[in-house]
Amino acid sequence: MTPKAAPPLHLYVHVPFCARKCPYCHFYNLGHDDARESVYLDALERELAAWRGRGGLAGRRLETLYWGGGTPSMLTGAGFERLAGLCLAAAPAAGDLEWTMEVNPDDATPERFDRWRAREVDRVSIGVQSFDPERLAFLGRVHGPRRALDAVRGALAAGFRSVSIDLMFNLAAADPAARRRAWATDLATAFALPVHHVSLYGLTIEPGTAFASRTGAGATLTVSDPAYAAEYRAARRAAERAGFEHYEVSSFARPGHRSRHNAAYWSGASYLGLGPSAHSFDGRRRWANASSLTAWAEALAVGGDPREFVETLGPGERAIETLYLGLRTREGAPAAHPLLAAPDARPVVDALEAQGLLRRTGSRIACTGSGFLVLDALLERLVGPPGAASVRIDKVLQPR
Repeated sequence: MTPKAAPPLHLYVHVPFCARKCPYCHFYNLGHDDARESVYLDALERELAAWRGRGGLAGRRLETLYWGGGTPSMLTGAGFERLAGLCLAAAPAAGDLEWTMEVNPDDATPERFDRWRAREVDRVSIGVQSFDPERLAFLGRVHGPRRALDAVRGALAAGFRSVSIDLMFNLAAADPAARRRAWATDLATAFALPVHHVSLYGLTIEPGTAFASRTGAGATLTVSDPAYAAEYRAARRAAERAGFEHYEVSSFARPGHRSRHNAAYWSGASYLGLGPSAHSFDGRRRWANASSLTAWAEALAVGGDPREFVETLGPGERAIETLYLGLRTREGAPAAHPLLAAPDARPVVDALEAQGLLRRTGSRIACTGSGFLVLDALLERLVGPPGAASVRIDKVLQPR
């Protein structure tokens, strides 16, 4: 019998440093200094060595590499070079390796772009969020509109294969008309730029954030459901006019510029996460590292386990995940998926199709644009309320 080939390696590296904590952010991060960077890199080297020692990287090829955070662009030049060397030594790189790095506009200088390109980073994701000064201030962002535009133009000039930007919507404002104009301007500005990819995020109020505290005190920070839907549909129209495909619920790309790393998550492929708070999945088990630089590093220093949770997914949980992940994408899920093809599911699928929320394309069932807007509700209609399964969707995807 021919031995089963090792799966490709999709590697996520969480770089936890940020200039400051944004009020909406629930990802693990902390301030940067040289001492913390050294602790982080020493621990990450140990984490990779442990995986190599267990044979977890044997026979694998590095197909995608994603540095998220946090703010990877805050690394010093020496820190960047060391982390790059560690990652590229983890496994032989595929000839078409996709290497993405998240970038904060304030860190985007020609010198840094040149350094990253020289190391063959081929894709950058720039946290623009908005081109409007009031919206940026609302989100607690350090940069201004001019800096955001300079960062995008600098990345394009540096010659990265793909330049992606993040935009945020669902932001409340005292004047609804001004809010609509600001969002229209954001979309017009973003899609007038020759970028290759746009990620769209609706503001959500996450527990433990500064925004959660403000909401708890009575502040209204997000818009009504009809306004949310209008902003989302406006983004879809702007993207379509600019020649982008809406290939995932939050993602728009020019042809040939989909995120292959994120597509690995959505297809249910295995991936390995390194660094504090990073998640991993091997096809059967999911785990996450401790959300603390100190706890993660100290565990690795003594040869311990840096993980804070491990779970093994049963067949029912995997079925729910694969359906949810498939419906996030333009291609959808197979019509033969057990949760779609079951006798009691067929009338529900037919009803959702009649309502214009699902569509059939060949042997697959996918969300329409309206279906994307209510994806969680669709999943509940198909598989029951959230309590019906122990799977937690927020564990399925990496932070970005």
